[in-house]
Amino acid sequence: MPTIPDLPPVTQGLTLYHVAIGRGTQNYTCDPKDPNSIPVAAGASATLYNTTCMSSIAPLAMAQLTGSALSMPTPKGNERLFPAQAFVSGQHYFTGPAPTFNLHTNSHNYGIQFAGLLNKVPVPEQMIQPDQNVGKDGSKPVPWLKLSSSNALSDTAPGVAQQALSSDGSPVEEIYRVNTAGGSPPKTCDGMKKDFEVEYAAEYWFWGR
Repeated sequence: MPTIPDLPPVTQGLTLYHVAIGRGTQNYTCDPKDPNSIPVAAGASATLYNTTCMSSIAPLAMAQLTGSALSMPTPKGNERLFPAQAFVSGQHYFTGPAPTFNLHTNSHNYGIQFAGLLNKVPVPEQMIQPDQNVGKDGSKPVPWLKLSSSNALSDTAPGVAQQALSSDGSPVEEIYRVNTAGGSPPKTCDGMKKDFEVEYAAEYWFWGR
């Protein structure tokens, strides 16, 4: 997994469980009465594509995948992610304020994780490259994150355990969002709708015991 200086490392004792490329949108809201206001994050929606094998056998190609994915049209339904031909492994969305990773499809069950934010690190300016991780709309890459499934609050998902177990009974404890491409909003709400989306792609690394 790529590293960034200010993002804490994986907790000792955890092992890699799943790797996926997320391709979708970061969502925002604006105050239509104040064009100088700053867009407010309002969750995200993305399809997750299984790149677990690719992450180990072709790490250099994997590092370029988010930029390539963002430059291509978003796959529809169960279409594979070009150019890696990665198949769908789940969906990413928000349950209330909690980032949710539903890795349960008709062909497999890798579990459902409800996460909470541990750390957030902006992508260093020297790592922002227009031909690699900047969207066609000029959107810069969203920050890299470290999430914890045990940090999800039970009241954001009534009736659901704070820590979802994977299909083999091993809990996913930490999730990293790295190698992001696009997704950042404009600096102000000037000219923006009340609700809008910005396309993005990112690597998601799931770690458990």
